[in-house]
Amino acid sequence: MHLSVVYVTVGTTKFDGLINVVTSAPVLCALQKLKCQKLVLQHGNSTPVEDSELQLIHEKYGIQVDQYKFRPNTADIQAADVIIGHAGAGTCMDILNNGKAGLIVVNDELMDNHQLELARQLASEQYLYYCKVNEVSTKLASLDFEALRPYEPGTENMRKFIEALNELMSH
Repeated sequence: MHLSVVYVTVGTTKFDGLINVVTSAPVLCALQKLKCQKLVLQHGNSTPVEDSELQLIHEKYGIQVDQYKFRPNTADIQAADVIIGHAGAGTCMDILNNGKAGLIVVNDELMDNHQLELARQLASEQYLYYCKVNEVSTKLASLDFEALRPYEPGTENMRKFIEALNELMSH
């Protein structure tokens, strides 16, 4: 599978672990093997990647990296072959509603973490994959993103999603 464009999003949160791992050598090697040509990082409140490091990534791996804090991301989502994101409900819905393959990265540093339950639920229905930060490179190297089920926006699926979300939030 070719992942020409990979979009990474942390939403409005600070998730340095995700930004750091997707710009690490193991993940960049995995992306290079998947023929990634462009990596778009929406870093939110996380620390941005130094310009000098972005240049090194381009020189060493042949991957162009663009980054920004916040902006309307619809075009980035639609242009992506795969989305790697934090496990926030908004990010999950963006992936599903745009028919994209997704790898959700659970931030296990959060207290009272509902992200894992949400990610597990969506993965159990084969809509996306999930992992922890330290698993991103091995997941990228081994997952078959074409095996994911397309999400069919509609009242029944949306009702199930909202029920699952409400259930998680009531704990």
